[in-house]
Formats: sequence, structure tokens, C-alpha cells
Amino acid sequence: MIDHFTETDLPDMAVLLRGLNAQHAARLPQRFHERADATALGGFLQERMGQGARALVYRAGGVARGYLLWHPRDVPASAVDCARRVAVLEHIAVAPSWRRRGIGRRLVTRFEAEAAGSGCDAWVTAVHDFNAASAALMRQAGAARAIDILEKPLA
Repeated sequence: MIDHFTETDLPDMAVLLRGLNAQHAARLPQRFHERADATALGGFLQERMGQGARALVYRAGGVARGYLLWHPRDVPASAVDCARRVAVLEHIAVAPSWRRRGIGRRLVTRFEAEAAGSGCDAWVTAVHDFNAASAALMRQAGAARAIDILEKPLA
């Protein structure tokens, strides 16, 4: 069942975030680390919520088995850009034993409905090159490459 985040979800979400972050730290140790404990990760999520992020949680047996964190972003009109509101999908995580059951896709579908209901006309996300599964999920949901961001370490 997918529902909105509640404070009681924080410990389970912190565990999911730990797994997601470990994947990133293994591939990009110059950018990500694994030093945060469950309390710090829960605090990070709580801080993001306090800054306006929203979370959808997939629960089974009263336990969060997956979540999607997002926030709306207003883009003001400029000399070259039209004003618009986009939903930024910050991250999505599903417990390893719950993957390949359509949970990620259901989270994205619900996110799209909520983003549209919040006045967003599009959504954006960043997917690291090594995360083929996440990229496939985003493409399956109808997202397409819009821009490439290139990074070069200077040290």
C-alpha cells in the first residue's frame, strides 16, 4: 500500500536510504560516504521534509519497504525560460527483497499524480550512469534524456 510519509516511517526509510547510499558510495567514493548511522540518516530525511520535500511510502506489514522522496520547484520566467513548476524526484529506494514486484513503478505513478495535483507540469530526476536499474525504471515511466551533466574531478 502506498501512502504519505509519517514520522513512524523514518527508521525504515533510514534503512532503505543506507542501502541506496551504499550503492552510490561503492561506485563514487570521492562523492559519497557511508559514515552516517541510522539516526543521522533519519535526521537527513526529516530535514529534507522540513525543507518542503514530500515522501510517498510503500508499506507491507506495517513496514516501509520502499519510498520516493520529491519536492516541487518553481522555475521563474527569465529572458530565455518560461515560468513553470517541476517536480524533482530526489530519490527512490525499494528494499532488495521487495524489488522486481512493481513497487518502484507504483511509487512513480503515484508521484506523478501528486505532482500534477500540486501544479507541476513535468518531473525531473538525476540518475547516475552506473544505476541502470533506476534509469530503466525512469524510462519505463516515460522519462527521456533531457540534458547530460558531465563531471570531472579536479584532484
